[in-house]
Amino acid sequence: MSLAALCGLVATATAQSFVHQVFVLNEGYYNMNTQTQEVPVILGSYDPSSGLYQTVDTIAGQRFGSDVDVADGMVYVAADGMLLKYDADSHALLDQAAVTGIRKLALWNGQVLLTRGELGGLPHYFEVRDAATLDLLYSITPADGLEHSAEDVQVVGDKAYLAVNNGFDWGNLVGYVGIVDLPSQTYESEVDLGPDGLNPERLMPAGQDLFVFSNKDFSGSSISRINGGTNLAYTANVALASGCGASELVADKVVFTEFAVGRMARFDTGLGSVLDTLSSPYFPYGLLNDPLNGVMYATTTDFFSSGTLHVLTPDGVELSSTAVGVSPGRMALDVRSSTGIAPVADSGLQLFPVPAADVLNVVSNGTGELLTLRDAAGRTVHQERLTSERRTIALDGLAPGVYSAQLPGRAAVPVVKH
Repeated sequence: MSLAALCGLVATATAQSFVHQVFVLNEGYYNMNTQTQEVPVILGSYDPSSGLYQTVDTIAGQRFGSDVDVADGMVYVAADGMLLKYDADSHALLDQAAVTGIRKLALWNGQVLLTRGELGGLPHYFEVRDAATLDLLYSITPADGLEHSAEDVQVVGDKAYLAVNNGFDWGNLVGYVGIVDLPSQTYESEVDLGPDGLNPERLMPAGQDLFVFSNKDFSGSSISRINGGTNLAYTANVALASGCGASELVADKVVFTEFAVGRMARFDTGLGSVLDTLSSPYFPYGLLNDPLNGVMYATTTDFFSSGTLHVLTPDGVELSSTAVGVSPGRMALDVRSSTGIAPVADSGLQLFPVPAADVLNVVSNGTGELLTLRDAAGRTVHQERLTSERRTIALDGLAPGVYSAQLPGRAAVPVVKH
């Protein structure tokens, strides 16, 4: 597979994956002192091809949003005490269900997997619902083995892995990764992350292995590696603290926010130690890896009045940014296949490398047609008529950012310049 195909920017009649949109869950601002919702929870959508952001829905009556996930043309949102379901194309709200203490989501085999946690405790901390109806299918109770509240949930094969932290019983934090066998609906076992693995918050699958980011008691942070999903390889201290910062697996590195330096650092999963600190000045609240476009999405916020989505290279160099909602945290990629999607299949363009630096290579069936490059605001920055099937375009005069390339009457194709 070519680099352009890998990065989702090849638009041909064959099946190719591309990022249609990035959903951004803006948590809003709930004033704890006055017990009022000053900024509502907002679900937004960012278009990587145009660089434009739009509001999908304002979620009223919920103090915060905690997760968003996408599968089979549907978007699922966890917001305080509600599970909501949207159409990924029309953005229409299709259904919702009350789920007290809902935290994080994962999708498997037509099912929505949920973790839960709440001050004062709950009858159970993990449940599974039907993705079509949102009806409860089953739960894992303390009697089944899951005795503490859980945060993140990720699926590897037919297993659900839970970040078990007891995070709502401050002073009594624990550090386990719980394992649910989904076909048999049983709580199999727990992996003890050790004394430095308290308060696990983020699980990052890598093949059959799992990387765990733990915030301990917020005075320090650690990263654990679980080989084969069951065997603890190490738990390594990585930072003085990461606060409410984010972490994300990018290739073989865990990018995480380092409070001591106010920036992002990288942990080498093979060496089991911190590799370096990125030059980017940002301390992200949310991080998401986009391997198809070869970029990271990072969010920053002041938590009460503003938020920004940044498009970064894997090394942390900013390509572009756009204003979003307040406290943008979790994000999700809406990945599509071009098969059967006429606008993408009709673009007639293959573009590489991704991201591009000074030169963009163009392969096209539109010989004789006018090729237009536009910036994120829709302004034309370059035009030329294609005189052959292959063409090289100089980009050295363009600022880093997200652009689009388009032939007349055809679909636009994203271009990322660093």
